[in-house]
Amino acid sequence: MPPPGEAGRDPRKGTTPGRDPAISTAHATMQSLLDHRMSPSPENYLVWFSYHAGTHPELHDALDARLATQGRLEQADLNEMHARFCAGEPQAQAIGQVARQLEAALNDAAGMLGTAHDNASSYGTRLEGLTDTLEAAFPSLNEPLRRILADTQALCHSSRTLAQRLAERAREAEALRDALHEARRAAATDALTGLPNRRAFEERLAEALGRATAEQAPLCLLMFDIDHFKSVNDTHGHPAGDAVLRGVADTLREWARPHDRLARVGGEEFAAILPATCRGAAAGLADSLRRAVAGEGFIIGAEGQQLSVTISLGVAQLQPPETGEALLGRADAALYDAKRQGRDRVALDMPLMPEDPAREDAGAGEPGEARPLSWR
Repeated sequence: MPPPGEAGRDPRKGTTPGRDPAISTAHATMQSLLDHRMSPSPENYLVWFSYHAGTHPELHDALDARLATQGRLEQADLNEMHARFCAGEPQAQAIGQVARQLEAALNDAAGMLGTAHDNASSYGTRLEGLTDTLEAAFPSLNEPLRRILADTQALCHSSRTLAQRLAERAREAEALRDALHEARRAAATDALTGLPNRRAFEERLAEALGRATAEQAPLCLLMFDIDHFKSVNDTHGHPAGDAVLRGVADTLREWARPHDRLARVGGEEFAAILPATCRGAAAGLADSLRRAVAGEGFIIGAEGQQLSVTISLGVAQLQPPETGEALLGRADAALYDAKRQGRDRVALDMPLMPEDPAREDAGAGEPGEARPLSWR
């Protein structure tokens, strides 16, 4: 059974001539989401996009079989297809690619529909005006010309109807485009704190590393978590723990500079990417964040009780051509050094230059042997 909006065409065989195949596939994906009233989540996009692109023959056959028996798909069907054919780490980048391609298609569709609506509406208005003028000027028109005017009036009505339908489709495309923006934002955001989540953090870290390497600029990664957070949950309850997490996230936002990139990367673990920042500056920034959190009294419970917490921080500086995974591992190791040394402190795992300590703080030169440092 052919998918809605694609009757008579196998989605695995070519696309509209003259159009980017990815855009044509994204248009078909959008139509399927509309026809089946699917939530515009990245996972749903990926299933439908893969179906129309023909990149997963097994998925295509499974969806065709489901369409043949049910006619209309439900969200549970899409969840099953995603779990069977699309789940897994390699699909994370594909989801982002699908979302970007669909966004381009929606922009294209909304523009075309809006232009078509304006043209149809204007043409209908001109035809109606011409009809009224001719009838007023020539009341005794012969029958053939009257038939022409009757046909013109019918065309006016059709143009109005077409304009209305085009306007409705334009609104649908714009609504789906807005939903796509929201879905992409939600997919990259931690729901509790509003900070970027682990997936967004990894993407931003890769971008930051590429830029720092190309510009030969220093970059530091700061990791921290809340000390004894389990005891907060155990003693005061999980709502109190959630309040503390939100409060720490707010403090982190207030502390950060405009170009820093923040994220919640785990349960009580946070990260900050510090571009154009060398070892000495990162150490000072980390300690100022430690003091800011320690000085806050986070409100928990209906009675407005205040609770203070501390954090332990680890800092690592990029050593090109180091990978993001390696940098993250060193920052994480420094964090655990801080916790082992008593918590509520900063630990650094940075390259030291014994022959020229001043260059170490400037982030210049070839990395020497790493040596952890910490203080409170």
